[in-house]
This record gives sequence, C-alpha cells and structure tokens, in this order.
Amino acid sequence: MKQKIEEYPVGTIFGEEEIQAVRRVLMPGESLTRGREIDLFEKEFAEYVGAKHAVALSSCGAALRIANQVTHLTSKDEVICQTNAFWVTIVNLLERNVKFKVADIDPNSLNIDPESVKKLVTTKTKAIYVMHHGGNPADLDPIREIAEEHDLVVIEDAAHASGSEYKNRKIGAESDIACFSFSTLKNMVTLGEGGMFVTNNDEYAQMAIGLRTNYPFGERVKNQKTKLGEYFKPKSVAFMHAGDAWDYDWTKVDEFGSTYRMSTPQAAVGRVQLKKLDKHNKIRERIAEQYNKTIEKIEGFRKTKVLPNCKNSWHLYTYFVDPNLGINRDKFIRYMENKHNIHIVTRFWPIHLGGIMRNRGHKVGECPVCERVWFKEQLSLPIAPQMPNEEIQTIIDAVEKTAKTLRKK
Repeated sequence: MKQKIEEYPVGTIFGEEEIQAVRRVLMPGESLTRGREIDLFEKEFAEYVGAKHAVALSSCGAALRIANQVTHLTSKDEVICQTNAFWVTIVNLLERNVKFKVADIDPNSLNIDPESVKKLVTTKTKAIYVMHHGGNPADLDPIREIAEEHDLVVIEDAAHASGSEYKNRKIGAESDIACFSFSTLKNMVTLGEGGMFVTNNDEYAQMAIGLRTNYPFGERVKNQKTKLGEYFKPKSVAFMHAGDAWDYDWTKVDEFGSTYRMSTPQAAVGRVQLKKLDKHNKIRERIAEQYNKTIEKIEGFRKTKVLPNCKNSWHLYTYFVDPNLGINRDKFIRYMENKHNIHIVTRFWPIHLGGIMRNRGHKVGECPVCERVWFKEQLSLPIAPQMPNEEIQTIIDAVEKTAKTLRKK
C-alpha cells in the first residue's frame, strides 16, 4: 500500500533562522522566562494585527482563561458561544459555573450565526464567544452590533486565525479580546505551545500581564504597621521575596493568576515565525484554491464560503457534501482511508452534545444546522505549507475518484 497521507504534525516550516533565534537566547545564559524577546514579540504581534496590546502566554487556552477572568464572569452570568467551538474555548466557563448557551452556525462558513445569537440574549448575558473556524473570519459586524446594543463583550477564539482578515483588517485589530494559538499544528508555531492575548482595552491588558505571573486582583489597603505580631518589618525585605506581604492588607480577592508565561526561546522563534506568516498563509491559500477548483467540479459538493473583503488563513481546509445527491459522508471518509490511504480529520464535535454538556441538560436538536452539517455534510482535507505538489495532486485525484465510485454504488 502506498504511503499514508495525513495531517502534518507541525503546521509551519522551520528553517535555520529559528535555530539561530534559539541559539541567540540560550548562549548568553540569560533568563529563559522574562527575556527581552518576549517584549519584542508582543510589540511586533500587536503591530502586525493592528491592536493596542498583545500579551504573550503559554497557550491559547491560557488566553481564553484569562479572558474570562478580566471580564469577571461568574455563576450569575450567561455567555453565548457557537456550538462547533473547540472544547478549550468553554472549559473554563464550565469550571466557573457560568451559564452557557449554544448558538447555531452558518452551514457554509461554519461560523457563528448572528440570528441565532439574537434569540439567545437575555438580561444576564455578559459575553459572546466567537471562533473563526479553520481561519475563516466570522461575520463580526452584526455580532458587534448585538454586543453594543446589549453592552456585551465579544471574545474571539482566534486560535486558527493568525493572519486572517475581516474586511481588510487583521483579526484582532478591532477586538475586545482575541486569543491566538501557536501550538504545533497552527500556521505559526512557538516550539510546540504558545498563545497571545490581544486587546484594545488597557485594563484588560494590564490584568492579563499580572494574571500570567500569579498575581491576584481585588481590593487591598496600605498597611501602615511596622510589625506582624511580634515581628518587626526589616528595613529591606528584598532578601525575603515578600512581595506586597508587608505593605498591604487584602480585603477582597476577585481573581487569582497562575503561571501562564511564554518562555524567551518561544518568543524568539515566534518573532521569526511572524515574519514568515503571510508567506506561509499564501502557500496554504494556493493549496486551497486547487482544492476548491476540484470541489466546484463535483456535483453535490460545495466549498467553504468566505465573506467579501475577508482573508481565510486556511488553517483547515473544509468542504461539504450534499447527502441527498448520492454520496454518504461517512462512506466517503472510509473510502478515502481504505482505498487511497488518505486520513481525514473533521473538526469540531458539537460542544452541546459532549458528555459533560449533556450532563448539564443540553440535548440533540438545540442547534439543528450544526448537527446536520456535522453528522452528514462536513469534510476536510490535509493542508500545510510544506506539502509537495505530488501529494496535493494525489489528494485531488482521490477525491474525484472516490466521488465517482460512490455515486455509482
């Protein structure tokens, strides 16, 4: 059997520049957690997307967690999130016991449906969670209009959307909060894991910086006392690493930080990867265009819809099959695997049908569009900038042959 074609374990291309960047920060023996490269990476990423602030973190999951903290979401609040978001998008909301409502999707873009969101807003709603599925920009203007009308925060899961554009502006440029991922499969990678919290809100940015380094937020008062019990305050407490223990009494703690820092070598690699991002996304776009030409020729298939004046980063390549025109989606996937040795991964399982969400009362039928698309129509193909032309053509040929064979059956 010919060699199996599947997702590449790394979604980008590394070269000598990344190796030199790591060597540059390792050799001097300086700090690997608070180095200058982190500040530079944050500045350059903020400039790239056109936002005021970028805070480098250990993962996109950390960024999403911090997003919930800076907006002070509690069990008294409700949030709305599209149902085909990734589990990490919502796990911290569940941990905080925030009431959760799932919005349905547009069947051609896989992004959140603004009309579905409108029906779910109540006086308790505090935030709308949007994911740019596969790097395809969601229709943000109507979502922002809903948010403005009801005084809500829009939190964007932009894990797939590094370099994506909405109406000729980078995702993150006009965001309340946008959370990016640089993990191993993404379009740019910072040594396996990494993320960025992007915002135009000064208060959110300052809180994010503190929360990533274990800092608490709440209310405190200046302590004028010179003693703790029988112990006098030393003239210098630097040797004690006391922090603010001598100087403040906390009266209320709203949020606790944790260790969510990005390392200096990661940031150094991130700076190199950022310079290559548009080039690598262009390669992905060319591959997607070749796939699209094939999909357009096959009766019963349709390609992903990209809005006008928007740019898809093509982190994922997704397309759809109409089961009423003679091709069963599941049989298609199995035939591609068994006959052509091409492995297909489809994302994402509807979150309202996950085991934990079902335990919390969510049921089949809440999001009928997503359910239909997920279980009957949605397909994908491998895509990465390092794919050789021969492999791309092999995949295209397999799609055409599989569609033809299954339609006959």
